[in-house]
Amino acid sequence: MELRTFVKETLKDVLGGIHDAQAEIEHGEVVPQLNEQGWKGLETGLTSFQAIDFEVSVNAVEKEGSEAKLSVVAAVVGGHVKGDSSNIAEHTAKLSFKVPIKLPISGK
Repeated sequence: MELRTFVKETLKDVLGGIHDAQAEIEHGEVVPQLNEQGWKGLETGLTSFQAIDFEVSVNAVEKEGSEAKLSVVAAVVGGHVKGDSSNIAEHTAKLSFKVPIKLPISGK
């Protein structure tokens, strides 16, 4: 899976899962309305603004005559990466990054 698709689908799943939980939970709230005006929320980390931390291993694969693409490494079988090995330059790297998001506030 390309890194771009992995990040997009992860963000959609996280935010969609929160929205789904908010719709189904009858007792209590998921991401309730908070007073985000003061410093207390920032000190405790209890705000609707959060960061999703990503830590992924990726392969940069460049075939002759095409641009390089980053693919998330899902599994390595027997120490080998499956695929066409002719005219391919491949490098593996570990990426760590954060994506800031605003959680959907509960409508209750």
